Amino acid sequence: MAVKVVTDSTADIPRELAQELGITVVPLSVIFGDRAYREGVDMDHDTFYRLLKEGRELPTTSAPSVGDFLRAYEEVLRETDEVVSIHISSKLSATYNNACQAAAALQAKGARIEVVDSLNVSMGMGFIVLAAARAAQAGAGLEQVVTIARRCVERVRILVMLDTLEYLRRGGRIGRARALLGALLQVKPILSVRDGELHPEARVRTRSQALERMLQLILASPRIQEMGVGYSTEREEAEALLERMRAAVPHARTYLVRIGPVVGTHAGPGVIGVGCLEGEE
Repeated sequence: MAVKVVTDSTADIPRELAQELGITVVPLSVIFGDRAYREGVDMDHDTFYRLLKEGRELPTTSAPSVGDFLRAYEEVLRETDEVVSIHISSKLSATYNNACQAAAALQAKGARIEVVDSLNVSMGMGFIVLAAARAAQAGAGLEQVVTIARRCVERVRILVMLDTLEYLRRGGRIGRARALLGALLQVKPILSVRDGELHPEARVRTRSQALERMLQLILASPRIQEMGVGYSTEREEAEALLERMRAAVPHARTYLVRIGPVVGTHAGPGVIGVGCLEGEE
């Protein structure tokens, strides 16, 4: 029986592509007040970003429970007895740990489930999930799919520009003074994802300068195999950036990715990210 790939909604994989590759997506939730909405199930992206801009209080986010993963795995195990489950960085969410607990419970009953920490998020994780799913669809065995996923982890590069530091402040990720200073200086911070965490990469004064800087940094990556642009609200800007990347690296497979509510809660509207998966040497 073919290996099946499971991931979570913070991979931001378009629904049609997930269906095409047989990927099961377990949703995280975003919570406004006392009501929880499953990402990609109960609320569309446009509604979320409208509420985010209009709301006085920042929503919170929640990982899938162990029970959520048990139900997802049991459903997948009706079709196969081998599962590779790839999730958001364990340093950013409890999702990976909850998946491990559910997998362990079912492994005790004979299921073969391997859980992989992507050490990434959004399209960075998406590159890894898609590579694993394509390998599984092509007939690769469990160990081979896991090996492919783990090798991809080391070859992903992601850069993100935040339009404002306000949402990181409201979510408790940075202090008020730092957010205020960023606003006064009109700083556009560029962050990278390294070793499963966000790190400052550069600071520029304007949005256009930030986009140019990200483009330079990502195109400097060697052996680009796949690349993409992620956005929260500015689709036209993202499309224009992706066209420039395609012109620079015409052989690469490309993606335009809408950043979902869970990541958007912390990054805010106006965020743009670029990323690539490097080929192996």
